[in-house]
Amino acid sequence: MNTGFYSHPLFLEHDTGSHPENAERLIAIRNRLESERILENLELRPGRQATSGEIAMLHNETLFDEVRQASEEGMRTLHSPDCIVSEKTFSAALQAVGSVLEAVEEVSEQRLDNAFCAVRPPGHHAERDQAMGFCFFNSIALAAEYLTRRLGYRRVLIFDFDVHHGNGTQHLFEERDDVFFVSTHQDPRSCYPGTGYARETGRGPGSGFTRNLPLPPWTEDAAYLDQVEHQLLPLLIEYAPDFILVSAGFDAHRDDPLASLNLTERAFTSLSERLKQQALESAEGRLVSILEGGYELEALSLCVSEHLKVLSSD
Repeated sequence: MNTGFYSHPLFLEHDTGSHPENAERLIAIRNRLESERILENLELRPGRQATSGEIAMLHNETLFDEVRQASEEGMRTLHSPDCIVSEKTFSAALQAVGSVLEAVEEVSEQRLDNAFCAVRPPGHHAERDQAMGFCFFNSIALAAEYLTRRLGYRRVLIFDFDVHHGNGTQHLFEERDDVFFVSTHQDPRSCYPGTGYARETGRGPGSGFTRNLPLPPWTEDAAYLDQVEHQLLPLLIEYAPDFILVSAGFDAHRDDPLASLNLTERAFTSLSERLKQQALESAEGRLVSILEGGYELEALSLCVSEHLKVLSSD
């Protein structure tokens, strides 16, 4: 497989200090990929900066201006203590979105078979008008909008396996039927951000096109994969997506400090294999994966390595 790997030095300059979402995450990923000689088999891409018009596809102008001003004026946080700002945060956030948009375009045009975007800040918590949960602009949601609005796709699947529910992504699409949002995450009664109950299935024209699978704390690989197999995969087969986007958060790993699921890298590998298979069956292989969470460096880098082995294998 011709797999793209998107990353850029600018992502390391989004300075969050000792916050769990910090530059060491990407350094750990790159070090492992180099040591395992995986990186040399990938198509390395620096990505690009998103434009204000691309951000405005889903976010309002106020949020764009607030992120820019916060970075320029030396603010330390925006909207929440969890959203730490530095001088380069705005530029890094634009680079993250632009990299993801370039990835979906390259995969759509078959210059790449699939891609992984090692970007930060992450995106799936960002709402239309609010930064939250370490996120400023919702990269994966903007990618889905780009695919439907500009590239003409009609059935985009977003599969989010971060341990925290992708509230921003769900809310941006819950009234639409051209994007199917599927999320596995820890039960919202015991985990941030408190959304993602099974009863949340979309509204109006989007009714049935949101599906949440909340999991009790301490869920292990076998139970997780069994529920995915029986509750979610039949829906994916029926939907037959023509492009798959993955919010690849690896913080459901048992060693991660920010939540309480008990998965290992084997669960992520199995899920990655199934999503790739679905992409091959209904979307001519078109799949782009975007890094979200994952805060224990050894576990994170191992999971990303295994994920990329799946994406890049023939």
